[in-house]
Amino acid sequence: MRDVRKITPDEEKCRLEPMGVPGMGMFKVDFVKPEPEGTLVIMLFRVTGYDRDCDGSAMARLERLGFGDMEPSGWEPTHLGLYPGCDIVVTEDDVRELARRVAG
Repeated sequence: MRDVRKITPDEEKCRLEPMGVPGMGMFKVDFVKPEPEGTLVIMLFRVTGYDRDCDGSAMARLERLGFGDMEPSGWEPTHLGLYPGCDIVVTEDDVRELARRVAG
């Protein structure tokens, strides 16, 4: 297991791009994948409450946490960013071992 790879400033190339209005600009960065597709990751969430789904079942409201400090790290409901210190890259063997430990 390891932290998700940190994207370096050199990779992102943060810059201010003009918006077409004199004196106005927008910060932009290059699109960089922190991990390749197919990578397995574990994200930590805390249940903060429940809401009813359309069929009446319980849907958990979740708060994303960092593994290191157990503090909220942000929640993006449709697309989740991958961040070092918040997400862990695992192998299939790691997942099987965790499942074995949980099952006892």
